[in-house]
Amino acid sequence: MKQEQRLTLKSITVAAYAAVTLLFILFTAYLFAFEGNQVYNAREISSYITVEDYAERVVDDASAPIGVRREFSWQIGGLANNDSYLMFYIVHSYAEVYLDGERIYSLEPGENNRIGHSPSSNWVVVPLFPSDSGRTVTVSVTPVYESVLHREVHFEIGSKYAVFMHRLKADLPQIVLASLCIFMGVLLIIVQLCLLIKKRTKSWDMLYLGSFSLFLGIWRITDTRFSPIIFDKHTAALGYISLSALFLLAAPLLLYVERQYEGKRNVLLRLAALANCAVSFASLACQVFGIAELRETLTACHIMLIVDIAVLVFVSLFHAGKGAGTRNTVVFMILLATGSLSDLIYFYISGTSSGMMVTSVAFLIYSCYRFTENILNINKKAYVDVNTGLYNKARWNEYINGNIPDNEPIGIMMMDLNRLKHTNDTLGHKAGDRMIADFAEILRHTFRSGEFLCRWGGDEFTVLVRNADSEKMEGYVSAIHAAADAYNRSGAKPEIHFACGYALSADFPGISRNELLAKADERMYADKKQWYEQHAATK
Repeated sequence: MKQEQRLTLKSITVAAYAAVTLLFILFTAYLFAFEGNQVYNAREISSYITVEDYAERVVDDASAPIGVRREFSWQIGGLANNDSYLMFYIVHSYAEVYLDGERIYSLEPGENNRIGHSPSSNWVVVPLFPSDSGRTVTVSVTPVYESVLHREVHFEIGSKYAVFMHRLKADLPQIVLASLCIFMGVLLIIVQLCLLIKKRTKSWDMLYLGSFSLFLGIWRITDTRFSPIIFDKHTAALGYISLSALFLLAAPLLLYVERQYEGKRNVLLRLAALANCAVSFASLACQVFGIAELRETLTACHIMLIVDIAVLVFVSLFHAGKGAGTRNTVVFMILLATGSLSDLIYFYISGTSSGMMVTSVAFLIYSCYRFTENILNINKKAYVDVNTGLYNKARWNEYINGNIPDNEPIGIMMMDLNRLKHTNDTLGHKAGDRMIADFAEILRHTFRSGEFLCRWGGDEFTVLVRNADSEKMEGYVSAIHAAADAYNRSGAKPEIHFACGYALSADFPGISRNELLAKADERMYADKKQWYEQHAATK
């Protein structure tokens, strides 16, 4: 009765907590959607305007990387304060800014640059003063690659803070998703390394998945327009970091999927991973030796990614339906393939990779699920006996010392198979293993789900019975004997015979649970001795 009251109270508490949590979520959502503050401010808040009326021309320039540059010019309107800047975003281009023909800003590769010739993506920020009102601005943009020649440039004049806050809001979804990918990647790698060091697993699955997550996050976060604002002194390196992460992210994903399956077709995944390494190495070599820059070999990377997607989907579909874990991987591959292709199409239509988020969303959904599943499986393996599926001795010791109130009446039962050594010697160890597994199955079907069943070791089993009394324990003993007799009558071999003993905490007040286990063990050995004497059996 008390146990039922405790269960009822626990259920009520959980339900109450869930209800309160839901109410708070709805309350917060309502506030965001329908209520806010009324603000009056007599002073104008700093903002910015986008220049619409400007002249543009393309100028032939033999010294330019592609032989041309673009020039934009317009006249500055009235500037009311000193918090005014000219700002614009450029990609893989040099830039110069002139006021009435006087150069006041320039962006170009450093004199000592030997490898990288592109300044990557940059925000040009030029202070303007009230005295600049009415002057003519001329902006020269020199593309490094043909692909960015016709990229649209937006010129903003006003508060630097306002422009950057607008950019942060626009990029925030991508920044959040990328940050989650980086966090998940680091977490997966650290956890996997800890488990490998502690020898709790030999699998490298999470290390591969973590590497993919890390590279995916780095690629997406360095590719936002907000990143050059934070790392304004290292924009060139930022661009190459983004491209490098894109080149490197596919191989660990292929190796991860290869670990999920078994079969001859897995060689396709290994070959694809090797091909990725070769393409990445060749692209890096072209960059270092001045043959072609990473940006110029991006098409080869995209082609390789499409091939990777095709290989992943093909291998995954071939293994479809062979277990829940495999089906989950197939679903992930389809989601990831759809996301990746969508992002690639978006890139070639829009001409920019900023805002590509489908791949990140698909991966995060799967990685969170897979990480949780993996940790649970590792913990399960640490506490479950492989041969019987019952809990092991380590879990028994943890359970009896931390999960049961001190004043709860319990019973501990010990069981030991008779004639196991004789079975091993005459029929072989496989027969002995089958005998152990079949007895474990009998116990699993005999005891209620609330009782804690464990393979203590070898042919010994223990059971902790909650709210136990002698009637309940004797009922279990009779049920086990009846199930074993039915098993033997079925003609199954080898036959199952066992010794059993139990002890009740109510009969031994004040002793520890380990001491109670010892009492049950003594009675079990007494029962075993009696059985051998009656049957004159060979040990």
